[in-house]
Amino acid sequence: MPSLSIKKYLQNNISANKKILISLSCGLDSTVLFDLIIKSKHFNNKNIYYLIFDHQKRSEAKYEIKQFIKYYKLATKNIFIKKLPTKDKLSGFQEKSRSARFSFLLKFSRKRNIEDIFLGHHLDDLNETFFMRKIQQSSTFGLSNIFIQKYNEIKLHRPLKKYSKKQIKRHANKNRLVWFEDRSNLELEYTRNKIRNYLYLRKLFKQINSERITFSKIFYLNHLHQNFFKRKRNKIFEIDIEKFNQLNEILKFFTVQSFYYEYRHLLKRQIRDENIRNFVKTLKAHLINNREMSVFSGKIGVFNKKSCINLT
Repeated sequence: MPSLSIKKYLQNNISANKKILISLSCGLDSTVLFDLIIKSKHFNNKNIYYLIFDHQKRSEAKYEIKQFIKYYKLATKNIFIKKLPTKDKLSGFQEKSRSARFSFLLKFSRKRNIEDIFLGHHLDDLNETFFMRKIQQSSTFGLSNIFIQKYNEIKLHRPLKKYSKKQIKRHANKNRLVWFEDRSNLELEYTRNKIRNYLYLRKLFKQINSERITFSKIFYLNHLHQNFFKRKRNKIFEIDIEKFNQLNEILKFFTVQSFYYEYRHLLKRQIRDENIRNFVKTLKAHLINNREMSVFSGKIGVFNKKSCINLT
């Protein structure tokens, strides 16, 4: 895997004078990501921040983090270690940990005016997540867009997502990189590990990858709502009802679904097909000025002659 490919990605996607944050685990994937970014010489080293998470599940993790920082001579003023509270229960640990990491990454970035976060996700991660969503009966939108690229004003970069785990490991060995293996990644008590093992034993990665690519080609559906829903502020969106009601029933359904999928981080629960159909019915009704009607996760009404939805 030539470093030029990462360098080209950086040149095309981010200014060299910007501050960036790299999420490090001291494992193979994030170590290769770190190595490629440093060797690209695209950024000034003082503008590169590192965040390492310690889940406190393994006694050796603390030692590994210290050794990693020492070996790669990372500037201590730019490296931050976040200890995440953990419980002994295995149920939902990986999902909860992933959510906690993401929340802290965003909080950390906002505090330091960092707009670009780099993550070590690769092709195998994409396919595993796609397969997980498929067996969970995710919607077309969930299957067409596996990883979000932007959260509010913060961009999420995954320049390794074109490469398989094998390619990444080959690069690491060729460049004699040092990393630490997390033994919990091999424990089959966790759902993702079971799926990874299943896909590997059945040799299904190629088939799943092909299916994922097919779904990714209908990604444009995710943007349907932009023609009809305009964000005014915070959780309030103006709706072009007249234009919306000119659509046929199928496109109306997909438009509302794409709207809720885009702003799913504002919702407390997942929308169902029945909720979408009720929403479409509401938009067909004659809305009266200053009178609100309930829809999924919010209120809809006419205010100052403009039809709006307020997600609550």
